[in-house]
Formats: sequence, C-alpha cells, structure tokens
Amino acid sequence: MPTTPPRRRLSPAEREAQIVAAAETVARAEGLAAVTMRGVAAAVGVAPSLVAHYRPAMEDLVGETFRTVAGDEVAEVRALVDAEPDPVARLRTLLACIADPHRDDVASLWADAWSIGRTNPALAQAAREVMDDWQALATGVVRDGVRTGSMHTDDSDEVGRLLFALVDATNGYALVDYLDRPTREGLVRTTIAHAVGLEPSALA
Repeated sequence: MPTTPPRRRLSPAEREAQIVAAAETVARAEGLAAVTMRGVAAAVGVAPSLVAHYRPAMEDLVGETFRTVAGDEVAEVRALVDAEPDPVARLRTLLACIADPHRDDVASLWADAWSIGRTNPALAQAAREVMDDWQALATGVVRDGVRTGSMHTDDSDEVGRLLFALVDATNGYALVDYLDRPTREGLVRTTIAHAVGLEPSALA
C-alpha cells in the first residue's frame, strides 16, 4: 500500500521567508490590520505559536511588510520614470504611475499606514522612509525640469510635497468613493502642472 512521503521540515531561514511572504500576501489582500499572528499563520498553514516563535513582535513585521511592498513600488516607478527622455515626460509618467488603477492595492496600504502608524512606531517609521523616497523621486524630476528650462518653480521640494499631499488626499477620497477617478486625477495633474509652469495637457 503506497505511503505519503513525510513533509520536509523547513530550515529556519526558509520558514522565516515563508512567514514574510505570507505577511505580504495578507497585507495586499486584506490590509495591514490583517497582518496578525493568526492571519499570517492561517496563510502559511501553521499554528500561530510558530509565527510567534519567528516573529514575536508583530508590529515590526507589519512595518517591514509595508516597507517592502511600498518600497518595491517606488523602485518600480523610478525605473519607468528614469527611462523617459526628458523631465516633462518623466513627470507625466510619474503621475500616470501614481494614478494607475493596478496600484490601488498599495494605495490602500498607505491609508492603513497613516492610521495604524499612530500606534505602531515601526510602521510610522517605514511610512516616513518610503515617503522620503517618493519625495526624492518627484523633487529630482522637477529639479531636472528647472535646470533644462522646461519647468519653472522657485522650490522643487515644495512641489514634491504638494504632489504627495494631493495624492494622499485623493486616495482618501477614493476610499469613500468621493468624486470620480478622472476628477481626482485631473485635480492632481492640473495643480502640479500649474505649480511648475506647464499646461495640464502637457502632463495628460
């Protein structure tokens, strides 16, 4: 009679990687609030005590999970932006990437980060770090535009801060279905275009 071969026991490094991957899957599917010992354990198919053995501080895992997911998005968008031939095209691509509906799952995680980060210092730190990455990307594009004469502003940093203040506000609108998507995207595009001396059509 055939027998089922015993399951290979995972090494500590393999189990750690499995837990980290499961946390990311849970976060994308259900939000950061679902990244709990029980939630991650259910995704892996193990007892919560095993998750606790590897990750006793779930707050840290939540912060790391957000940092990985949100940081990967910044790196992906940066590569797309950097591939464009001039600053205006790079800014147009940056806005298009931010507005891409396929990135809505990460936008929802940002809403979680702003809320849960009030009581989770690790998550708050991760959110600040990734926001700095976004700010650096946007500011760099605007500075290049000013240097080449295709954009005009006295404060590139301020334009970067304005952009992500608008993005966060309109992402909040989206969570409660306030204004339709074209209106939200148009608000961001028009405001940023005017901030750097462009016609909104240049960024459409």
